Amino acid sequence: MYNGLTDIEVIESRKKYGSNELKKTKKDSFLKLLISTLGDPIIKILLIALAIKTIFLFKNFDWYETIGIVIAILLASLISTISEYGSEQAFEKLQEEVSKVSCRVIRNGKKIEIPVSEVVVNDIVSLETGDKIPADGLIIKGKISVDESSLNGETKEAYKESIINMNLVNDKNRVYKGSVVYSNTALMKVTSVGENTFYGKIALELQEKQPETPLKLRLRELAKFISKIGYVGAFLVFFSYLFKVIVINNHFNLNEISNMITNFPIITGHILYALTLCVTIIIVAVPEE
Repeated sequence: MYNGLTDIEVIESRKKYGSNELKKTKKDSFLKLLISTLGDPIIKILLIALAIKTIFLFKNFDWYETIGIVIAILLASLISTISEYGSEQAFEKLQEEVSKVSCRVIRNGKKIEIPVSEVVVNDIVSLETGDKIPADGLIIKGKISVDESSLNGETKEAYKESIINMNLVNDKNRVYKGSVVYSNTALMKVTSVGENTFYGKIALELQEKQPETPLKLRLRELAKFISKIGYVGAFLVFFSYLFKVIVINNHFNLNEISNMITNFPIITGHILYALTLCVTIIIVAVPEE
């Protein structure tokens, strides 16, 4: 017969081992996310293009392309920000829904139903078919089969049995937070809660840093290689255009070449146009990493 914890023991356990809630990392506001998107390589290039077009605007009143670049920057930033912000909100909502789930524990000699977030270390939890295991623990009575696919990706059910000797604990006696009971019933004694559970550690790692897949790493390397080609191509176009308008168009005449170079308004216009060509090539050729 298991009497479970008393109310005083529950308070002491929570103070010593913590609660069964996962800490929420501080999320950036929508405005902060929007500003951070301006650091994206493609956005930076568009901002350079906008600066160049703004200079042209004062000279030639070519405001159509200028407005087009502004719209492109706003759309790119907003779409990226909305997508990331929406993902964070969805994750938080999911966490809130999970915290509202209840489970059955034995306390003060009675079986009661409490929210999963109130489970503490050394609680005796009653598990039945369809239950989601609220914390890590050991099976102390009965036997069950569980679905641990949310933790290890394996769809094959795992069989768990009650512990016989505390000195001979193995994986068949352990159950983990997030697993789902396939069949049968059992009692488990909670050994870890919250961030100290296997599920909690994985959740914290995912919140702190998203691991990159091998495919993503290879694509990143490919993007860097293509970027280098794009930058080289942009430089060649810049040089070729200036060489054409300054040297070839002046028939290699040194006097005419010198006059054009010393004519600040004309040479500035050609340089700005060459820069516009460069930015256009980079935007088209350089992939977003």
